[in-house]
Amino acid sequence: MAAPGRAKFYGVLAVVATSTPLAMLVETGMRRLTFPPEFDEVRLWLRPAITPWTWIAVPLGVVAIPVAAAVQRWLVARSLAKLPAARRTEAERVSCEYDAMLLSTSITQLPGVLATVAFMFGAALPPVATAMAIATVGVIALGLWVARRMPR
Repeated sequence: MAAPGRAKFYGVLAVVATSTPLAMLVETGMRRLTFPPEFDEVRLWLRPAITPWTWIAVPLGVVAIPVAAAVQRWLVARSLAKLPAARRTEAERVSCEYDAMLLSTSITQLPGVLATVAFMFGAALPPVATAMAIATVGVIALGLWVARRMPR
């Protein structure tokens, strides 16, 4: 795969960074359109039990950022190690960084996705929004960290 240009890289990063909040919006819209009105009563009934557990997504999101950075470095090193020495070029490294970024950002998004599922079942908005914000910041931080190593 050819190394992406900076515009493509930042475009993909923007899509990835907004995907978790967009998933929550889609879930909310689909729930409103397809679930019976009584489901809102179930959500209110479950809220006190689910909300405290949803707060766990916040520190998990914070921990996920350095874990994702470590996985990013490991994926790039592993990909480059598999290549013959003649193919370990700067363009190949940039391509490996891009591919690894697409995989490692999933780690930062996982707590936000879990919070979205909890929201579907009635969790209060503050822990969900906080987990979403951390997930989005984590994706952007990881992407900018990778972008520093890309040629201008």
